[in-house]
Amino acid sequence: MEKNALVANNLTFTYEESSEGISDINFSINEGEVVLLTGNSGCGKSTLLKCLNGLIPTVTEGDLSGELSITGTSYSELRMHQINKIMGSVFQNPRSQFFTENTTAELVFPMENYGYKKVDMQKRLDELKETFGIHQLMNRNIYTLSSGERQMIALASAVTMNQKILLFDEPSANLDYGNAMLLGQIIKEMKNNGYTIIVADHRFFYLNGMIDRVLFLDNGKLKQYDSEDEFKSCNYDTRSFDIFSLDIPCRKIINHEKVIASLKNVSFKDILKDINLEFHKGEVTVLVGSNGAGKTTLAKLLCKTYKPTQGVVDTNELPFFIMQDPDYQLFGTSVINELTLVKNDLDSIKSCLRNLGLLPYRHKHPFDLSGGQKQRLQIAMATLCEKPLIIFDEPTSGLDVYSMHSVVGEILKLKEKSGVLVISHDYEFIRHVADRVVFLDEGTIKEDFILTKDSVSNLNKIFMHMQEERCNEKVED
Repeated sequence: MEKNALVANNLTFTYEESSEGISDINFSINEGEVVLLTGNSGCGKSTLLKCLNGLIPTVTEGDLSGELSITGTSYSELRMHQINKIMGSVFQNPRSQFFTENTTAELVFPMENYGYKKVDMQKRLDELKETFGIHQLMNRNIYTLSSGERQMIALASAVTMNQKILLFDEPSANLDYGNAMLLGQIIKEMKNNGYTIIVADHRFFYLNGMIDRVLFLDNGKLKQYDSEDEFKSCNYDTRSFDIFSLDIPCRKIINHEKVIASLKNVSFKDILKDINLEFHKGEVTVLVGSNGAGKTTLAKLLCKTYKPTQGVVDTNELPFFIMQDPDYQLFGTSVINELTLVKNDLDSIKSCLRNLGLLPYRHKHPFDLSGGQKQRLQIAMATLCEKPLIIFDEPTSGLDVYSMHSVVGEILKLKEKSGVLVISHDYEFIRHVADRVVFLDEGTIKEDFILTKDSVSNLNKIFMHMQEERCNEKVED
């Protein structure tokens, strides 16, 4: 007989000083199920997850009503530490959930708090290293890792206590294709071992064929589908379950306009070796490669944040760099105020916000936006900056399909007057936006080609190579 892991009855939450939240949520999730929680950016996914992991109402204030139960016990009868023993969470921004600076210390931190014996901690640590293939990440400074590597540490730390119910908020957002497929493999193994897993994500190709039910949120209201096939048959305009089957026309081959930046024989420490690249006005170059390959390092060299160990970085004017983590780059007191720091032109700002679906949020504080909305705010900053080279580091992490297409449109407009460098793991986005693809692997440029109908197979091979490389690493570990 199936047992309920989580049950919600008429669950409603409204944030203080806001009408946003979730309303009249009802569902029943059985033990051992994989559940996809999806919907457009800002629809309430993170809010629902915060209700499930107890952060609402313990940490986040607002008006909560309705009933929630976990493994047959009402949340009202449980304290936070009791919920934490049953349920593990991975937040949308992994950096916000770390308690230490060392990866090994982070993984053992929960066990230390609950008084585990050292021998038991070591045994569990060895199991986590094996499950997640993170041997090479042990005893490292968390803040020197790439965002994808930090994501893998966050995923492992969520199950340190062997919690049987897991909540993942945008777990694939910062992962390369290989790590995303590895995550799918880990989720499948956990499902076979009786774990209950709720994944809130816009990208779900890595879950194809293993989803038991789908919770689809729209403006805080819930629609439930009792199988993956039922959800697929609804023909929602969502991200693809089968990314390599996408039929996306490539743009015509462009004539290179003037060079606006270049790297000549550039090396940096032991990360990059003998890099030679030119960037042109009117061209969108997409830089791809596995997590930790040095993509962001290359961008920081272009921005003169880092000095090369050898070689020459030549830019006529410093590029405008849109960081991977929006929280590092937002300083304004409102969305409009944030954009006036870039360009003090109210008409241009409102037009840009309208194009990106952010005009209704123009008076909100940037940190009150959802992750996807923050991402779009950064796109707006780039649109207004008027720099010859604009760099985007993972601009579509956390974005639904509509927001992704908005970003594509804005970037294609930008290339009319600038060159654009995009760092991305997002295959769908790359196919829509790239004129040129540069593959960075083992610190060197392995491939550099114009994306045409004939060269799409090259891009597909790069992604498959990343998957094979990651799986081989895990087997060797």
